[in-house]
Amino acid sequence: MLYALSINKFYITLIVLLIFATAAHGVESTTTEQVRLQAIADAQRDAQLAVNKTTWQLTGCVGNIFGLGVALVYEPRIPTDRLIGKSPEYVEYYANEFRRETKGLQVYHSATGCAAFCVGAFLWWLL
Repeated sequence: MLYALSINKFYITLIVLLIFATAAHGVESTTTEQVRLQAIADAQRDAQLAVNKTTWQLTGCVGNIFGLGVALVYEPRIPTDRLIGKSPEYVEYYANEFRRETKGLQVYHSATGCAAFCVGAFLWWLL
């Protein structure tokens, strides 16, 4: 009987430890997800402010396909003052999203400038 009681204590202890381990993992995962979402939101906002729409449209208009190539290659500096005191996970998510978002905006605005030039040149040719 004493042996059966010790086995039951073992299983009860094992179940309690598994519950605590699962609960702790869920809390950590939620915190990491919140950090990721906050970093992405901040990076998208800062990328909107960092990319100059007019400059990239003029680059696409004047440079045509070469201006579009410049938009694909050029990477603006990440604003380091926004990253002071942040966790390494936040910095990683922020940097990746900032690069992705700025490159997308640059290419978009450069492509609209290139398309505007092409439409203008075509209309000039027609007249």
